[in-house]
Amino acid sequence: MAAILDFDHKEEDALNPSLVDRVPFAGLGTRIEIFKEGRYRAFVQDLECVWRWEIHRDDEFVQEGCSLSESSSREAVGHVISFYQRRDLGQAAKEGAQN
Repeated sequence: MAAILDFDHKEEDALNPSLVDRVPFAGLGTRIEIFKEGRYRAFVQDLECVWRWEIHRDDEFVQEGCSLSESSSREAVGHVISFYQRRDLGQAAKEGAQN
C-alpha cells in the first residue's frame, strides 16, 4: 500500500504546537525529574511501552520525545539540552558583540 502525503498544509504548521492537549498521562506512571540546571529542567515518565521525556526552559515546555528505556531517555535529554545550551551561549556571545 502506498503512503498518502498531504501537501495541502503549510510548512509553518510543522512549527506550531499540536492541537492535541498535552495530557498529564495520569495513572500511567510517575513523572520523574532527571535534569535541573540553569534555565532547563527535564522529566521522564514510564508509559510501559516507552519512556516519554520532556524538556522545559524557564518553566515553559520546549520539547518532548520518547525512548525505549530510562537510560536512553536520559541520553536523549542530555543531547537535546546540550544543543539548547550551546545555542544559548552562541546567542549570548552574539548579543555581547553587538553591545
